[in-house]
Amino acid sequence: MFHILKNYIDRNFNLLSFITVFFCFVPLFYFSTNYVLNGWAYSDALINYSEGFIRRGLLGEIIFNINNFTNLGIQKIHAYIFIFFTLINIFFYILILRNISKFRFVYIFLLFNPLLLFFPLNDTGGYLRKEILMLTLMFFHCYLCNKYHSDKLSLSKYFLIFKCFIIPGIILNTLMHDIQLFLIPFHFILTLNVIDRDFKLLSYKNNFNKKNLNLLFYIFTTIPFFIFIFFPASPEKINLIIKNVLLADPHAFSAPIKHVADPFLRAAQNNTMFMFSKDDLGTYNHIFKYFFLLVFSIGTIYLIFNKVLNKNVLIFNHWLVFVSIVPLFLLFFIGRDWGRWIHLISFAYLLFYMQFNFSKIKKKYQLIKNKYLNLILILTCFGFLSVISLPHCCKQQTIFDGFYKNILLSYNLFINNSKYIDETFREIN
Repeated sequence: MFHILKNYIDRNFNLLSFITVFFCFVPLFYFSTNYVLNGWAYSDALINYSEGFIRRGLLGEIIFNINNFTNLGIQKIHAYIFIFFTLINIFFYILILRNISKFRFVYIFLLFNPLLLFFPLNDTGGYLRKEILMLTLMFFHCYLCNKYHSDKLSLSKYFLIFKCFIIPGIILNTLMHDIQLFLIPFHFILTLNVIDRDFKLLSYKNNFNKKNLNLLFYIFTTIPFFIFIFFPASPEKINLIIKNVLLADPHAFSAPIKHVADPFLRAAQNNTMFMFSKDDLGTYNHIFKYFFLLVFSIGTIYLIFNKVLNKNVLIFNHWLVFVSIVPLFLLFFIGRDWGRWIHLISFAYLLFYMQFNFSKIKKKYQLIKNKYLNLILILTCFGFLSVISLPHCCKQQTIFDGFYKNILLSYNLFINNSKYIDETFREIN
């Protein structure tokens, strides 16, 4: 019986992984369609073009247009959009991790890692954020590059998809939220690795060739940046948008919408000054826990691909990984949601490695040969996956509110009929 079950799991391991992760997210999906789980993110998503073009207004415009053509309320539409893209992200992430699925220990660690896919599940303050849509594009681009490096996608087909989906996708995501601008280097490096696997910065003769001209398409992705600088929204326009949003939902917050009134560069400067002051939310005072989680995340990913899987993956232009992630560190200076930025940095760092070609990995259930040390390692890993969480911000949260808290919460909600949800979140009418 055990042998039959083992063979079934081995044959359907990736499908079972998707089903398991899906059911982990089901409670979050259910409650997001009945409650406003994140009032700030929800209100930020409602910024729209009702009074003309404005920074971060595209998603809200889409939501209100769907609302005009359907009988769904804007809260439901907002929830369904994020459920849809979260499911796509789960699908693509498992599709990408499939390359290392036979190394069970590493696969499970990366799949259930609280700093990666499970970040918004452990902290609802990290859910319903617009970077979920940015991650969709990152996963898709990484998947394309992996297909190319594995000789399953031609260069011409890559460039066709790159021009039709990746470049427009970056522009559309920037129109939804300007932090997409900090992810342009990540996409640029993925394309550069497709074009030149032996890139040298000072090799001018080799760098100026026909293939490299495709990199010029990234110039178009900076167009929204200049529009934001030269055409900032006036306070009068912002107030009118707030009135329109409050007519649609009187409980929406005006503060996230007011944020886009400042010119782009001034907003970055003001947020920087705010971040390095002693604020009530305490992000600055809790820098150690974020530094620990960032180092642990980057460190474990580095060890996995440079020490554990180094014989199974062909990595080139390794130094370019820093070009991919360093711009994301600027986000720490312009937003107090440090957990969100660590989440993005961790994914950008991981996907840099996952773009490459992996040789066939033999089935392996342990990390090291010593069975006692391996058991200790497995228990430590299990403890990390179940106990540790990545707070999106704020001194009220600790790093020890991991997945086990979700199990306790589910028990209280479904078995003890807890009123926690009603007391914490606003119910959707």
